[in-house]
Amino acid sequence: MKKRPIRRILPLVLALCLLAPVFCGCAGSMGKTVMSLGSARITENMITFWLSRYKAQFVYAYGSAVKSTYGVSDLDDFWAMKYQSDAGQTYDDLFTGYILDNARTYLCALYLFDQFGLKLSDADVEEVDSALRDLTDNYADGNRSEFNTVLAAYGFNYKTLRECYLVDKKVSALQDYLFSSGGPEAVTDDKIEAYYRSTYFRMTQICIFINQCPELTDDGQYVTGDDGNIRYRDMNTVENQAARDRAQAALNAINNGTDFAAVSDQYNENRESSSYVNGIYMSADSVYTSGTDLTTIYETLAEMNVGDVKLIELENTLHIVKKLELDAGAWKETANSDFFSYYDSDSQSYVSFAEYIKTPLFLNYIQKRLTDFSADIKVDEDALAGLKISTAQENYYF
Repeated sequence: MKKRPIRRILPLVLALCLLAPVFCGCAGSMGKTVMSLGSARITENMITFWLSRYKAQFVYAYGSAVKSTYGVSDLDDFWAMKYQSDAGQTYDDLFTGYILDNARTYLCALYLFDQFGLKLSDADVEEVDSALRDLTDNYADGNRSEFNTVLAAYGFNYKTLRECYLVDKKVSALQDYLFSSGGPEAVTDDKIEAYYRSTYFRMTQICIFINQCPELTDDGQYVTGDDGNIRYRDMNTVENQAARDRAQAALNAINNGTDFAAVSDQYNENRESSSYVNGIYMSADSVYTSGTDLTTIYETLAEMNVGDVKLIELENTLHIVKKLELDAGAWKETANSDFFSYYDSDSQSYVSFAEYIKTPLFLNYIQKRLTDFSADIKVDEDALAGLKISTAQENYYF
């Protein structure tokens, strides 16, 4: 069986691990310390919780696809599979490793929180306590003893849950302190430009539909359904062959020296993409959460040189793409705003590119500091060896 490369999932896996909330605990205490740096501590039960929490996210998002792709009826079989046939590392080892890297990230962040003399605000503490009161009401009618019984099934209790919610607040406070205006690592235009150039590609494209195409009115307008979305219809064999012939004709014209824009005017069937006057910008941060098609285009662009033209076949479209040179300050331009705004689930609103990149910049900063502190980090390798995502209990709720 041909297996879909897991590499397309891994960037999202790493992002989820590094950005996941720090909710952790155990039934009686925080458990045995397995990592320490100064007064900062990561315990066995904290990592057990992260494994449990992420495992639930992974199973929910990828469980069915993994079973189908790898021909397994149970995910236990997937975890036991070798990540690389010529090496001993299993998917269990690989994914567990991401969680352990996540733990080191938070260890460093907690250490720096203390080093910078930061304190949580009363409002932050009250937000945590309010959330826990709501959980107690929802799961145990306000009875903390009963709520502890519920939490015990996942290996932690109310006291530990509260402490770890506060840990999450500390990490957020550290990021705000470092990267807000006036902070030691304040985000500048130069930093934004550097991040943009390290994560984005720019292209223009000609899109031709295959297999399915938009329904059109007699005067050539898109037909939309009750939900406001464009309606599509299946294409027959003759239509599909005609579409492939058009794509080849367009590609031949470009290769014979016809201006790309002129060919696009004649052949492009995706009117929405033609509205982007400066081209289309694709980011590594977004494509891996948006499905296989965008990922395929992004990875193809990564292998192309500026000026190259290539035909890419996706599930329902043919794309002739031309890679363009990145233009300075594109993230500032209103015309490009669709490509440089990100949805923040916490605030349930879109944030600017400058605000969004604080998180990846923060993670890069922490990784550098981890290198600086490496000699001072104490790790109980024996204890860590017994912590695996394969044996963690899936936790969908806390």
